[in-house]
Amino acid sequence: MAEARLPRGTSDLQALSAAHMFELNEVGVLQTLDYAKLENARHLLPQMKYPYGVGHIYSGKVVLFNPKLVPQAPTSFADTLDPKHGSKLGIIDIQYQFTMMAAALASGGSMSNFEPGKERLLAVKKAGARIYPSNEALAQALKTEEIGLCIMWKARAVQWQNAGITVETVAPKEGVPLYISGFAIPKNAQNKAAAYAYLDAMLEPSAQVAFGETMGYNPTVTNVKLPEAVARRVAFSKEEQTRLITPNYDYIAKNDFQLKEWWDKVFKA
Repeated sequence: MAEARLPRGTSDLQALSAAHMFELNEVGVLQTLDYAKLENARHLLPQMKYPYGVGHIYSGKVVLFNPKLVPQAPTSFADTLDPKHGSKLGIIDIQYQFTMMAAALASGGSMSNFEPGKERLLAVKKAGARIYPSNEALAQALKTEEIGLCIMWKARAVQWQNAGITVETVAPKEGVPLYISGFAIPKNAQNKAAAYAYLDAMLEPSAQVAFGETMGYNPTVTNVKLPEAVARRVAFSKEEQTRLITPNYDYIAKNDFQLKEWWDKVFKA
């Protein structure tokens, strides 16, 4: 955004979440894509194809738990964000948007109304839920068994499993909010041809499979088949896929300031 007025920017591509791609498109700094220049775009899942960016990989917000510490597997966000867990529940500070989203879904709210979840979050905080500054800090707490459950991206759970952390995942029955990571081209990119070449290469089956194997993310193209052992841990079943829900990026962008203010001044106080 700081470089928007420059005739030549310093980057040809920006790696962004779907929410951030939406916000940057709203302020007019992203190039409208010409999908005719992307040979592999014909295989893109419809929800990964934006006028202003390309979905690269995706995962979903699920429940993570250690069966040793939480013998009764939770089935929902409501089961997880429950005061009965006390200090066994971990919450990540930087994930405030999706934590409030999950709490809303557990409390009669929606992707366009997070207000109903606030009371639930205050209740678990009062009961002893622990707040960690980052994904890495929460991972350490899971590893030492300081906590036993949390909500997190399924892909991150796979990475933690690869690192030897005991954790299992559950797709919550209220729905599985999508996390999409992608790439966009700034309007003032110096080498747009190279940017398009990169976008096309990242959609190649070999690259998509590698991200599934090493980082636990799902492919955004339909011509990829993950190895069976990888798919069992990374992919969502056909039934779970019916519960995948796209966040309301417009609601998040318009309400982010007040959501963060409540999180910092009320919830974390």
